[in-house]
Amino acid sequence: MKKIKLLYITRKYPPAVGGMENFSYNLYNNFDPSKVDADIISLGRSQKHLVWFLPYALLKTVFKAGKYDVIFVGDALLSSVGFFTKLFHPRKKVVVNVFGLDITFKNKLYQLYLKFFYNKFDRYISISRETDETFRKRGGKRSCVINCGVDTEQFSGECADYAEICRKNGISEDDTVIITVGRLVKRKGVDWFVRNVMPELKDEKVKYLIVGDGEDRETIAEGIEKHGLSDKVKMLGRVETAELNSVYTHADAFIMPNIHVDGDMEGFGLVAVEASLAGLAVFASGIEGIRDAVIDGKNGWIMESGNAKQYAERVKDLCAHRDEYKKKAAEYSRYTRDTYSWKSICAKYVELFEKMLGKGKK
Repeated sequence: MKKIKLLYITRKYPPAVGGMENFSYNLYNNFDPSKVDADIISLGRSQKHLVWFLPYALLKTVFKAGKYDVIFVGDALLSSVGFFTKLFHPRKKVVVNVFGLDITFKNKLYQLYLKFFYNKFDRYISISRETDETFRKRGGKRSCVINCGVDTEQFSGECADYAEICRKNGISEDDTVIITVGRLVKRKGVDWFVRNVMPELKDEKVKYLIVGDGEDRETIAEGIEKHGLSDKVKMLGRVETAELNSVYTHADAFIMPNIHVDGDMEGFGLVAVEASLAGLAVFASGIEGIRDAVIDGKNGWIMESGNAKQYAERVKDLCAHRDEYKKKAAEYSRYTRDTYSWKSICAKYVELFEKMLGKGKK
């Protein structure tokens, strides 16, 4: 069977940093080279450069499309690239990835733009069931779900001195350490957790480390002060990779207490997968894309979103049985590694492309 010739177009790629940049990099670099011959057109800069990248990518893709079997458009914002490719090369297979915010962004002109391109392509690939349901509710068709992958080697690099991290944040050996990592926005539920769950844990030897920054930072800080939690809740802000690796590999549990926010959604919940890979017990709200990232009893514990009592009781149980949770988390980590490795995820993409092109392609 001949290799599939694939052209991948993405506006999110290193050296720019972020979740979609990591996704694009790992997806492109983990296709089986014996099955896929891939090229890329990418933007590795700030999104303000879209003003020139979009027409550049469109013209270059249309010009080069004839030599490829599959034109793979990185997200829905780049739909115009796929549309004009299909217009000039109607027999070419055009596939578009759908993430969530790229189809829910609240802007009337942008929504009209998306609506014009809906169902103009051969296949849409959503990163979670929630994203796919949202896409279909908006009129999308011919879609399927392939989840995000995770770099299984990401915690094998340098780690900062965890003893120093503990010293700076007043963490003792007897403390149970729970963490949240990510952008501090309302839907992440960090402010809700601080105000509603942490006050219920005042009698527990627990420390909550919040890693990341965002628009909710000041609101969270106010909640910490209001409830007298400065000794239990520590905001680390943005940290270097070595410090992040150290926190991930030494903490006891990862908390993902997302709440529903109208017009905003969690497309997948990759940080929860990363936490499980690192060997942490994962307690996560069972909403939106998190339902695909955390499978209850497989790689984490699903919680009812907004249920402060349930979250508090789970953390109390963790404090009382740290060793048992550590053993279970190690077991769950193996499931995460097998299920969400980029090699496994990319194999699903290749399988889909082969079906689209006809099984037995020569």
